[in-house]
Amino acid sequence: MLMDSMINKCKALDDLDDEKENDAKADCLREKQEHNAKQSNLDKLFNELNLNDVREESFNRRMKVKTTDSNNYLYKNYFKNAPTDIPWDKVREKGNPMGSDFDIGFENVFEDVSKLAEVEKQLQLLYRPFVCHLDLNCRFNMYELCLLMANSRYDPASHPSVSVKVTHPSAQVRIHAAGKIVATALNSDSARIALFKVIRVLLDLDYKADIKNFGKSIVNASFSMPFKLDLELMSRLHAEEVTYNWSKRPFITYTDEKAGVRFAVFPTGFVLVLHSNCHRETREAISAFLPILARFKNGYPTDAEREGKLVGDLSYKLLWEKRLEEDQEGLLLYS
Repeated sequence: MLMDSMINKCKALDDLDDEKENDAKADCLREKQEHNAKQSNLDKLFNELNLNDVREESFNRRMKVKTTDSNNYLYKNYFKNAPTDIPWDKVREKGNPMGSDFDIGFENVFEDVSKLAEVEKQLQLLYRPFVCHLDLNCRFNMYELCLLMANSRYDPASHPSVSVKVTHPSAQVRIHAAGKIVATALNSDSARIALFKVIRVLLDLDYKADIKNFGKSIVNASFSMPFKLDLELMSRLHAEEVTYNWSKRPFITYTDEKAGVRFAVFPTGFVLVLHSNCHRETREAISAFLPILARFKNGYPTDAEREGKLVGDLSYKLLWEKRLEEDQEGLLLYS
C-alpha cells in the first residue's frame, strides 16, 4: 500500500516535469518562429534596398583594383629604396608667387628682432631637438626602475618608458624596457652627457649593460625658400662646396666648411640643416646661407610642392628627413 502511494507521487512528479518540458519546447518554438519572421522581414528590407548588390559591386571593384597591372603603377617601387621614382620633372612646373617674396631681406635675416617671428613663419623655419640614443643588451622592469632612480617618472598611459629628468646639463632621458635609451636636449653635447650620466647610474644599480649602436640626430632644422632654386647653376658656381648625385638623390649637399654644417637643398626650395651642434650654430649657418640661395631663384613652387606632396599624399620632406636620419654613415649625402 505504501509502495503504491510512492509510485503514484513519483508519477505525478513525472507528469509535472513533462508538462514543464512541453511548455519550454512550445516557448522555444514560438521564439524561433518570431525570429524567423523578423529575419524574413530583414531579408525583404535588404532586397528592397539592394544592399547585397552594393556589397557585391564594391567587392568586385576592390578586386578589380587589386588585379590591375602593377607595371602601369607609376610609384610601384616607392617603398623599395628607389628614391628616383619621385617625379622630379614636375619641378619644372611654375607656380604663382605668394606676395613679393614676403619682403624678406636675406642679408642678415636674424638681426632685426622685431621681424624675426614673421621671417621664421614665412620661411617655415622649424628647429629639431638634439637627440642621442644607444642600445643596452639589457631588459628593464619599468616599475622597479622608476622606484630605484631619482627624478624619474613612469606613466604607461602616456608613454611606455621611464622618463628621467637630468638637470646638469638640462635634458630628458627615456629608458625603454627593451634596453634602448634616448636623450633629448637643446644641444648635442648636453644630450650626450645626460645619456652617459644615466648609464652610469644604471651601472651603479648593478644592471649588466652592454653599450652598442650609439647614434645622434642628423637633421637639426628645416626651412623653405619662397621660390624654387636652380641647383644646376648653383652646383657649377659653387663646385667646391656642392656635391650631387642625381641618380641617387634629388638634392644637392652644400657644406659650410667654416661652420661645419651641411645643407640638403631641394629644387623646390626646401632645405634641411644637418650636423649642427646647437641652435645658435644652426641660426648662424642659415643666416650665412640664405643670401647664397637668394641668388638662384628659379620661379615659384606649385601648391603641391608647397605642401611637399609630389607623390599622392606622401610628403617627400618627411620621407627624405627619415632617410637621412637613418643614414648615419652619410652615404646619401656624399656618394
